[in-house]
Amino acid sequence: MNVKIIGTEVYHPATKISNEELAQTAGESAAKLIGIWEYFGRKDRYYATNDEESTLMMGIEAAKAVLKAHGLSGSDLDMIVFSSGTHDFSAPTDAALVHQALEGKDTCIVYDSNANCVGMVVAADQAARAMTTNNKMKYALIVGSEQIARFYKEGDLASKGLCGDAACAVLLERIEEGDQGLIDSAYYTNSQKAEDMLFPYGGMTQMFSEQLTLEEKKIYLHPEYNVNVAFPTAVSNIELLLREHGLEKSDITHYMLSQLNLSVIKDIAGKLGEELDKFPYVGDIYGYTGTSSPFLTLHHAIQAGTLVRGDLFFMWSVGAGITSCATLWRL
Repeated sequence: MNVKIIGTEVYHPATKISNEELAQTAGESAAKLIGIWEYFGRKDRYYATNDEESTLMMGIEAAKAVLKAHGLSGSDLDMIVFSSGTHDFSAPTDAALVHQALEGKDTCIVYDSNANCVGMVVAADQAARAMTTNNKMKYALIVGSEQIARFYKEGDLASKGLCGDAACAVLLERIEEGDQGLIDSAYYTNSQKAEDMLFPYGGMTQMFSEQLTLEEKKIYLHPEYNVNVAFPTAVSNIELLLREHGLEKSDITHYMLSQLNLSVIKDIAGKLGEELDKFPYVGDIYGYTGTSSPFLTLHHAIQAGTLVRGDLFFMWSVGAGITSCATLWRL
């Protein structure tokens, strides 16, 4: 038995902002900011323009779309997992509110997942593994939704401009036979400088403290913060999984990687000795969408018909902490 991906859908706000439009308020720094965004591979991104179009609302819309596309309803779902680093609620879970919106059944498992930007890759891996051990489960819904730019400091336009708002919903189905689905995963964690990125700054216990301003409570980045330590693990973990499963790189049709940095994707492709066309990129369309980032890429590859049933592909992403995960699937 195994658990396969049977469908994906994406939701994003209607408002699209280009590099040039976003830089209009930057004055003399505009050209420098555009240069930074272009280096990372940015061109456009979508932003929510009101509080109603929240992380949760985007996730619900993506979830409704994927169920409709596959002729299912909320009552068919045995598990709902909501992945985000910018959850709307701690109580109840965002997953419970998705369950409510979808009119899910009362035996459905619901929970939130937060592994930051690698979260949806991790959530799909963990959900699939849980489904293989529970024959009562037929369908699971994994929702990834993020609005990172909303929580950067107002003066940090460089970071805001890297990010966009979008959600992706993925349907998983338990199958009794066949070779489709999750094959394996490999993880890497280096928490030596985990405090170099903090949100909210000071922790939840300081959210209502008058000792910190609202701006100080937003995303904190250490001046030397970077996730470069995890990038080499994309190569090592992919090669590890290939060896363990007796596969060659020529067997792989796609690598769905974090859309954080186009130059890193090119570097990983080079170190793997693979052609860049195996590494689809949508960061110029959506900006960086955190947890949903690799799955937006997956969705576009399926929609474009470049990824078809039977194809082997990798998903990989990295999150604050620092942690990363590579998963190997057959569509």
